Parts: sequence; structure tokens; C-alpha cells
Amino acid sequence: MYTTRVFAFALGALVCAAALRPAAAAAQTDTASVTVTRGTAGEIAPGGDVPVSAVPRARRSLNTITYEEVRNARVPDAYEVVHHLRPSWLRTPRGQASFGNVIDVAVFFNGIRMGTRDALKSIPITSIRTLRFYTATEARQKFGGDTFAGAIEVLSQ
Repeated sequence: MYTTRVFAFALGALVCAAALRPAAAAAQTDTASVTVTRGTAGEIAPGGDVPVSAVPRARRSLNTITYEEVRNARVPDAYEVVHHLRPSWLRTPRGQASFGNVIDVAVFFNGIRMGTRDALKSIPITSIRTLRFYTATEARQKFGGDTFAGAIEVLSQ
């Protein structure tokens, strides 16, 4: 009797898991080849019969600030761009290692270390092409050194 219940429970769990798996995959959409134009909700998208509201929007990356985002930010320097668009990049890690030490994000400009987050204030927005955030592990692999809070790489034009 006990093994029958366990078997029925396991079978039910497998059926539920199988039913949920295709739904999660179907919710994801590929937006790489979609061109999005602005328009009103009832307007038909150019070149098709699909309303503009039905066209999926491209996802923004959490670890990259693109050229378009930089140009639309309307701020004077790299620090303000990061502060407004990805404020989580400027947070320092918490824990026992950070109590006695001052741990800050490292800033690299075209692969050259500029300093910490204050160095972002010296980089004007006109010289920025993209910004990328690296976690502590990624930063140590790419740049080495003391990048315990991660790194922000600024690439110029």
C-alpha cells in the first residue's frame, strides 16, 4: 500500500513537471531578429499585419550599457550613466571581508585601470561607446588583481 502511494506521488510529480516545462520554454521569445518601431497600440507595424503592441521588445542586458542607452541618458559623465541606468553596479559587497577593508568597484577604460568608481566621473559621455560590468570572478579572470567588488569596463569610440 505504501509503495503504491509513493509511486503514484512520484508519477504525479513527473506529470506536473512535464506539463510545466513546455510552458516555460514557450514564454521565451527570440527578439534578436525583430525590428521595433514606435507607434500607437492599434497601428499596424511596417511590412506586416501585426499590431505594434504585439511585437516583442528587445531585452536590455543587465551587464552591458549600449551606445543607444548612453546617448539617450542625457547626463554629463560615465558615473551618472551608471548611477541612472544600472545602480546595482555601484553597490559594494557585504560580509566579513568588507568590514575592515574598503572594497570598491574597479574601473577600466579601454583595458587600462583608471581607479575606483570615482574615476567614472572623469570620463565624459561623448567618449563612451559601451559600458560593461564584470562580477568579481569575471573581473579576476579578465583583469586580475584586486577586483573583489567586480569591475566596470568603459570602451570608447
